Amino acid sequence: MRILKFSGLLLLFSSLAFAKPLTFTEAKKMVLENNSVIKAYEEEAKAAKYQLYQAKGAYLPKLNISETYMRTDEPATAAFIKMAQGKFDMPYFLTQMSNPENVSNFESKIEIIQPIFMNGKIFFGIKQAKEMEQAANLKLSRVKETLIYNTYRSFYAVGLSEKALDVTKKSYERTKRYYEMAKDFYENGMIVKSDLLVAENYLLMNEAAVRDAEKQVEVSKSFLQRLLNSDEDIEIVWSDVDLNVNKKLDEYLVLAMSNREDLKAYEKYLKINDYEVKKAKSLFLPEVALFANYKQNDDKFLGDEGNGFTVGAYVKLNLFNGFSDYNKVRESRSKYLSLLNKITDLKYQIKSEVKEAYYSILASEKKVETAKIQVEKAYEALKITENRFKEGLAKVTELLDREVEVKEAELKLYMAEYDLIVDKARLMLAAGLLK
Repeated sequence: MRILKFSGLLLLFSSLAFAKPLTFTEAKKMVLENNSVIKAYEEEAKAAKYQLYQAKGAYLPKLNISETYMRTDEPATAAFIKMAQGKFDMPYFLTQMSNPENVSNFESKIEIIQPIFMNGKIFFGIKQAKEMEQAANLKLSRVKETLIYNTYRSFYAVGLSEKALDVTKKSYERTKRYYEMAKDFYENGMIVKSDLLVAENYLLMNEAAVRDAEKQVEVSKSFLQRLLNSDEDIEIVWSDVDLNVNKKLDEYLVLAMSNREDLKAYEKYLKINDYEVKKAKSLFLPEVALFANYKQNDDKFLGDEGNGFTVGAYVKLNLFNGFSDYNKVRESRSKYLSLLNKITDLKYQIKSEVKEAYYSILASEKKVETAKIQVEKAYEALKITENRFKEGLAKVTELLDREVEVKEAELKLYMAEYDLIVDKARLMLAAGLLK
């Protein structure tokens, strides 16, 4: 039994000894470097950059090389193959063309196509891709801000749960001491058995509360580990929050409208939709391109008979397309107007978020002040009741009730301090200032 206890203590000491001390600054850095969600959005930003390269590449010439094999005894096709190969004469057309033998042909072709004007598709496509790249980077920045906010929540939640565990353990030790006092009083006939049973019940409830608090510590750590993208055991180093709320509400509202990167991203999407409307209208314009190719036709693979160059240009004008282009313009305009209304709603949402966070800070500050006073009063009441109990002037139930009030007051204080930290981070997030 002693060996098992010693092994358990050794294991506990080892886990604590190797837990990684972590400050908030270090945690924030780890999140920004390791978090999988950030990495995912970084790849999306890269993809948007490559889409821009693709859009710009549409102006470059297209170079194709192909090899085509054909075998036929159909008269017209066979005759054209012979002509392409340069292997024809009058006797062939007079005697064999009506019933030719099977003819084989390998066509080797190198082709260059140079777009000149593709009815605005390339021009507006490049503009859209530029806006999309900027929007992707703005989304990435907003995701980072959100995860920094979540880091504040999770990091200080670990601290809160550890403080709650400490409070609960101290409450358990006090309750245990009061139970031993009640037991001694009962054995000396000073209290009845029902009072002793009540004390024992309080002790059992506090023991369960300790187990629950221990669980909450591990759960809160797991949330922080997910943000850190690490399974390594951690031991947070509590530090003061570096968030100064020193502006008026109107100032934060103005800052939110100018700094919120999700709003900026939506405005980029609005430009993209505007370009989509213009691109849809440009479908009624002509397409112009130059082309050139070099061909070799032979009955042997990669043969060099029947070779020659072809150069040219083409112009295509869309006269009628079943009203699809017309309705494409209407569709694009409706999407543009839809996004415009979403942006208007988002602005009101941002204002609401800023106001909620701002007034939550004021309420949390008041809660902290009140909770500190409640803790002092609760301890004072506990001390008085404990002295009265020792003198036989108070029941054990009164003493245990005062002890519960102390525990609850301390927990409320730590919860209020946590809420204040989170509310400050939320205001910075709402105003787009959380970097």
